[in-house]
Order: sequence, then structure tokens, then C-alpha cells
Amino acid sequence: MYQVKVRSLPEVIFMVRGRREWTQAKYERYIKEGRGRGSGKHYKPWLTIQDVPSKGRSSRTPGWKTNRVHHFFSDHEKRLFYLFEWSDIVTDIREQFPLDNLDLAMSIATDIGIKYPVDTQSGTPEVLTSDFMLTVNLDGKQMQIARTVKPSTELEKKRVNEKFEIERQYYLAKGIDWGIITEKEIPRLLAENVEWIHSAYRLEANSEMDTAQLLELSTILKSKLQEEHTTINKVTTALDKEMNIDSGTSLYVFKHLIARKEILVDLVAIKLSACPSTKVIEKIIF
Repeated sequence: MYQVKVRSLPEVIFMVRGRREWTQAKYERYIKEGRGRGSGKHYKPWLTIQDVPSKGRSSRTPGWKTNRVHHFFSDHEKRLFYLFEWSDIVTDIREQFPLDNLDLAMSIATDIGIKYPVDTQSGTPEVLTSDFMLTVNLDGKQMQIARTVKPSTELEKKRVNEKFEIERQYYLAKGIDWGIITEKEIPRLLAENVEWIHSAYRLEANSEMDTAQLLELSTILKSKLQEEHTTINKVTTALDKEMNIDSGTSLYVFKHLIARKEILVDLVAIKLSACPSTKVIEKIIF
């Protein structure tokens, strides 16, 4: 009855989950805790992995752009997060974002003849959530974009589409662009590549080298990669031996340079963890 159009935007930038008993007291506690409020490192997601019974796919991931830990309940959410981290137009990522104006959400459900979800035990109205609320910079203008990720097979279910219709009309009323992304719109290899380099975004000193020394190593590595025609793994391994440093240090620096976009490769077409040739490097920025 309610068909929701799957939407996507360039760079793929453009709800409720099973949980324990939901009560009015819990709702008031979440509001008091500031959940669903703030931005950047100060944002608190409405739901965390501690709040939802685990299905084995939950994860906590530190963010580049927010400098806080993000909470995800599926692999699709996590992969999409990595794409948002990589995108130059996304400036803030807020996951598990609540549709917390219950009066608006419930009135929309009534108007379109949909039963609004309530807890089966307490009868308390649930708070729907969108997987992501993004702040994006488009042509110098900051705007909010809501995105929900869902397996394509789920879109055939009537109740899923009913909740999506509430979500769609809720954001329409607020003037916020909203859409659904399925696994079909997520470039899997790009997400995996960003995940592979993700932990190296910020250089962290080790027992052998401080941050300044790692930066010096990065300059040497850039020159080696530019001069030698072999695999990236052989270049980093040889540099570790030449500098007499722990194995893997130069590879860690390589990941950092990719993450910082000081070394440019086509992450949509090349699997970095497969140790490709230095020929895949399109540009090195000194």
C-alpha cells in the first residue's frame, strides 16, 4: 500500500529495532541524558549497542570526523559509515537519530491510517530512529540529510514500508531531505578499503618513534613509492628493515597517507589489502 522510493545521491550520500521493554520512564531518562542531541563529538545517539539485544552484528567504531565512538547494529550501517567518513562533503555523522517529536510522528501515522508502533508490554509509544543524520556541505551551504539503510529484501514488507512512510513524511514536514540506501547502492570495495585504513587516520606514536619521526618516515616512504616499481608491501617491508624499525610501521604510515588523501589511488577499483603494485598510485602529495 505504501511504496517508498529508494533514493541515492552522488557518493551514496545521499527504525526501529528490537529492544528491551520500552517504558515512559525509560523515554524520560533518555531525554534527560541528552540522547539524540548535540553534534560532532558531543552528539549522543538515541540508541547504543548496550540498549539493543545483540544479533551478532553490532559494532563500535571511532570516528574521524566526530572524534567519538559510533554505534552500529548491522554491517550495512558500518559500511555506509565508512563511505560517509571518506566523503569530502560530509562534515558530521549522527547515527541512530531519533524522530523525537512524538506528537508529529503519531499525527502523521493517524492521518495516513497507519498504526503507530508502541511497546507491546507497556503500551508506550516507541521512538523511531533514522540510521544517519548527516551534515553536508553542498556548494558552500550546510544542510541536513537523513538516510536510512535497509536490505533490499526488507523493502517488500508492508510494515517496514509503513514505518518508512511515517519517517518520510516526518522529515518532509521538517524540510529535511530523506532517503533509503540498500546494499545495492553501497560500493563494497570502497567501504572495505576505508575500513582497512581507518585506524591509521591519526598517527599515534609507538615505542620506537614519536609522531614527528613518523611524519619524517612518511616523507621517505612517499619518495620510495614514487621511485620504485614493485608491490607496495615490498616497499614498506624494505623500508622497515632499512630504518631498523618494527615490522609493519611503514605499512601503517602508508595507510595513514591514504586516509589523509596524501596518496591517491582508486579505492573503488583496487583492493589495498591485496598489496597491489606501486603503479596503482595516481598521485603523491608532498
